[in-house]
Formats: sequence, C-alpha cells, structure tokens
Amino acid sequence: MPFNYAILKDWFSAEEEKDRPELTGLLPHQKLLLLSDGSMTLDLELLWRSMVEVEVKFQGITKLKDEAAYLEERTGKDALEREVWLKVEDKRLVYAHSVIPLDRIEDSILNDILANSSEPLGRVLTTRKVFFAKKKLEVGVVSCESAATDLGIDAKTPLIARRYILYNNSSPTKWVIKAGVTEIFSPEIISNRFFKER
Repeated sequence: MPFNYAILKDWFSAEEEKDRPELTGLLPHQKLLLLSDGSMTLDLELLWRSMVEVEVKFQGITKLKDEAAYLEERTGKDALEREVWLKVEDKRLVYAHSVIPLDRIEDSILNDILANSSEPLGRVLTTRKVFFAKKKLEVGVVSCESAATDLGIDAKTPLIARRYILYNNSSPTKWVIKAGVTEIFSPEIISNRFFKER
C-alpha cells in the first residue's frame, strides 16, 4: 500500500510550541519525541533503554511527487523512498517515511543505506559520523490507513505526526544528504488526545 495520509489538523511549526494549547497535556518525554532536533532512533533508545529495530515496509527508487514542494525540489526527480516502522521490543512505535532526491545524497551514503535497509536512517548516518540538522520541523494530526492497519486500529484514528527536512550540506550545491521525513506516532507513545480541541 503506497504511503499516504490525510491531514486532520494542519501542520504547524515547532517554533510555535509555546503558543499551542494542544501541547499542554503532553508529558515531557512525549514533547521530546515530538519536538526534538536530534535522532529519533537515539531518543527512543534512551527512553526505552533498548535497541531500536526496523521493520521495512518499502525501500526503492521512485519519483518525487507531493513531497517535492515541501523539500523545495522539482517534481519528478529520482529519489530513494523508505517506509519503515521503528520498533522497540517488537512494538511498533513510529512509522517513518523518507524521500531522498538522488542528486542530494553522496553515493557512498546512498550505498550504505541500500546495503543496510534494516538499520534506521539515523543509525546509518551516525555510524558514518555524518552530522545532520533539521529544518522546517512541523507537527500535525493525520489519519494514515497503512499505519493504522499495522497497529490494528481504526483506519480513521487521529495520529500525531511530524515532518522535517534532514540535511547536511557544505554549500547550496554540494549536499551530503537532504531528506524529507514524515514520522507518525503510535497512540501508545503519544496519545491522540492531542487532537482534541481545548
């Protein structure tokens, strides 16, 4: 099933955090996961004190579509697409979808990702000592049939999500990596009560 979702509550910038009443009910560790600039893999491992494993749903070369505008790239570019579950102790916690334009990643890193598809993207980059930053971090509420089906919940269940651009570049034309990442959280770790109006 191709990755797609419906927006239930518009994306808003993580910089607006203090002005968003929806976030007031979240516990500190939930805010960490939702708003962190660091590695989701590392954050999950610190919180659960257990190794993050990956369940690969899809990995292959595709064309940039809807993500192109957010990534500020041209529609139709060749890109590596990855769709995985980040799991701890066999529990599906975060549904992660990433698209990486092939002209925005070094060949050696692309080869490492392809050769290590069962590893989280963050771990592949950390192992290679590739430092990265995030920009355009946004939070929203979505429904995602493929994630909900895997979790055994109703397809229309509101799910908390975030998206961002993960990047490392030494100049506007020389990229180590540029990826558009969307992460959808299981209600087990961030409850969909966030969706309720205050």
